[in-house]
Amino acid sequence: MKFKHIITAILAAYTVVGCTENFDALEKDPVALSSNPAGQLSFAQLCMSGDGYYQWRANLIYSGGFVQHYAGAWNVTEFGSKFKKNDDYATALWRNGYSNEMKGIVDVIEKTSANPESVNMNAVAKIMRVMIAQRITDMYGDVPYSEAGQGFSKGIVTPKYDKQQDIYNAFFKELDEAFTQLSAGGGDVKGDLFYNGDITKWKKLANTMRLRLAMRISEVSPVEAEKQAKAALANGVFESNADNCIMHHLDFPFNDTPGALDFRGNGLSYAFIGNENGDHFSSLMIDYLRNNGDPRLTMLATAKTGGMNWGAPAPGEELYVGNTPGVFQWEMPGGSNAISGIQPYLKLKTTPFIHVTYSESQLLLAEAAFRGWVAGVAGDYYKKGVEAGIKQLEVYGAPAASQTSINTYLAAKPLVAGKEKEQIATQLWVTYLFNSIEAYSNWRRTGYPHLLPITNPDSETGGVVPTRLYYPNDEMQKNQANYLDALSRMGGKNEWTNKVWWDVN
Repeated sequence: MKFKHIITAILAAYTVVGCTENFDALEKDPVALSSNPAGQLSFAQLCMSGDGYYQWRANLIYSGGFVQHYAGAWNVTEFGSKFKKNDDYATALWRNGYSNEMKGIVDVIEKTSANPESVNMNAVAKIMRVMIAQRITDMYGDVPYSEAGQGFSKGIVTPKYDKQQDIYNAFFKELDEAFTQLSAGGGDVKGDLFYNGDITKWKKLANTMRLRLAMRISEVSPVEAEKQAKAALANGVFESNADNCIMHHLDFPFNDTPGALDFRGNGLSYAFIGNENGDHFSSLMIDYLRNNGDPRLTMLATAKTGGMNWGAPAPGEELYVGNTPGVFQWEMPGGSNAISGIQPYLKLKTTPFIHVTYSESQLLLAEAAFRGWVAGVAGDYYKKGVEAGIKQLEVYGAPAASQTSINTYLAAKPLVAGKEKEQIATQLWVTYLFNSIEAYSNWRRTGYPHLLPITNPDSETGGVVPTRLYYPNDEMQKNQANYLDALSRMGGKNEWTNKVWWDVN
């Protein structure tokens, strides 16, 4: 491994957040990132959004296509809209999530567990382990967790596949432990590209993640979900967009090689750029924003430049048109110039990536309040969540929506009795734009929004949206006994139409 290149990348990334501590040691140590918790933390954080390999495959093509955030590009349409299997796409998150993220974070936890000066570092690593593993288990189901990442430290090269319910129980325990551990006397958090070592913000992140996970199990385990949601709110979740968990990226060339070391640029932007101008939102997304007078329409999408016959838009013609899911961009009436694109500032290598948001927390609290699980008025949480979702786009460089336009939108589109779950879930779908992995999970949990039907005759599932990604087939050779044990809990087949534990709808 070219450790010098990794160190250079992390040094550069630190410049963005203004943290330069301890880098003399990193620069002098040629294997710093294999032995230094600060470097390992930085690298894992960079990977989570800078890894173009799985951002392109798992986030854009499959998740973004499945939930109809995007449409039109060849790969999004052929695989993400028609639901065709591609082993490289389906296993990208598994392979890189474990090798580049989980392994290092587990190492940080083990190295700091007995050091009284690294209590906060240990707590942050626990939160990171939950963040990394949550995406993996939500996409695949039963996966290695309790024994994951311990090949070097404990010689466990064939980790067991934990049941997803057990994994979630461990998540709640670990987040609670991390929240309790974090304190002013717990030592510095070095290598932190999310919050620059701000313990207060990490405590809020732990609770907001706890809220996300509580609502994720709302349908399969409502009693436990209520308990965890209440605890998260009592301990303190995000209070404004200033608390959002954001990775700031740099303007460096991308590397799409599996196991690549340079993740300084935004991996999703790399995917947009590499899709040969296939950068279009779906008609479901554009129509929702346009028909509801949502201020985010112009912040997210560009106006189309051509009409039905490549000419200028006719008088009175809609200027914003999305790409129909399952239809290639060149098959749209008028071609790609007759559909809206994605705003340029959303496709830069320097575009930030938002992992967890205040908007998400307020919308989830709206649902929890509607269910009677937490104090507060669902409609009030809902308004705060929608408003925050509009304003969070400013971090990308989008022109700020006027407060008047936001107030007008909120007044015209309040939470309506009898439609609460659908409205909240649909707003989450919009808020999770650019984090389609999360949107895909919430869609499976809630069934909202109602997706447009896929009628392509060559769909491998007959138009049925897959409900998980399938395991890498080489697990049969690498970890046979545990792999087969996991499959036995799903009828013995490694299919993407099986459901994960919390998906009971």
